[in-house]
Amino acid sequence: MAFTDFVGLSVNNVALEIKVANVTLRSLIQNKLYHDGVGIVEVYATGADPNGAVLRVPKITNASGQFRTLGAGTNGGYFNSNSATIEPLTEETLFCKHVYDQMEDVPQAAHVLSLAGASAVGIRAERIGMQIAKQMNAGTMAYQLGAVINAVISATSETDRIFTYNPATDGDALEKFIEACASLDDGDGGTYHDFFPTEGRLCLARPSLIKDWKKKGSVIIGGSNFAQEMLQSGALDRDLSILPNLARGYQGTINNVPIFMASKALWTEAEKWMGVDAGYLDNIVGIVCSYVATGRGYAFPEQTKVIDSPNGVGLRIQPLSNFGVKVFFEKGIKLLAKAAFVEGAVAIVVEAPGSQA
Repeated sequence: MAFTDFVGLSVNNVALEIKVANVTLRSLIQNKLYHDGVGIVEVYATGADPNGAVLRVPKITNASGQFRTLGAGTNGGYFNSNSATIEPLTEETLFCKHVYDQMEDVPQAAHVLSLAGASAVGIRAERIGMQIAKQMNAGTMAYQLGAVINAVISATSETDRIFTYNPATDGDALEKFIEACASLDDGDGGTYHDFFPTEGRLCLARPSLIKDWKKKGSVIIGGSNFAQEMLQSGALDRDLSILPNLARGYQGTINNVPIFMASKALWTEAEKWMGVDAGYLDNIVGIVCSYVATGRGYAFPEQTKVIDSPNGVGLRIQPLSNFGVKVFFEKGIKLLAKAAFVEGAVAIVVEAPGSQA
């Protein structure tokens, strides 16, 4: 049947007028959560290469010298009797090997059906950009989760890496979060960091963790004026003017750490990157990380290519974007979990979902 023969809905051969609402329903996803200097160190490059850009990151150890006492029996002369040292200068290589290049066709026929332009190239390009952001969120989470879990498996202990709490105990969720922050304060033993700075920390929290924080005895103290304001707004603190440019998912700060809600969809996507069974991360409810612990490189083209669709009348969007993640200092990442979490004994290997077997 040709489109010219289509008259829409009818009653007794009288065509009914069909109108398209001027409001377009858009699906919602969580956009970019990590930012350069907040949760990660991020480096950008233009001109994405399908073979993957490579970024070299210098890794500088602390100085190892010590004070000495002039006149002491050991090394007390006017010149230091110890030999000169050469502190090692190493580097991390960050491969931007995860490529998003899934093409999309926008058929002209979609416009004939008068769907309010919802299939337009601009709208589809916007959705592609949001999907890239979602995948980068999940992929970055997967690398951080994998690094900590693998360290736990290797050490056969969760101590100082995974902090578990009992949801039935009021205040326990907050206590373990503060313990995780205190662990970051202790650094990595001094090789590189005497402490991981408070500035640039980030906590990605499941909605269930935020719920547990809001129990009596945790973040909200029942009966106070401040608590009533927090209950009214749904925030974790009274002042949401902090980090005004990082609004999406932002819940406020606890212990001077910005809290961002990470929805179940992101954790589910992270499981795909990690190659684990669905539900493996259900009892991991938070990631607390210092920005110096993780590097991310993001290479993107200067433009998205749009060509005529070879399949027919319409246009084809050809995106090309690639990124890579590497955990530089695993001790700069702490996990919050419910006591039921079991990491297993098999090391995690992170791979993009489109390349999973």
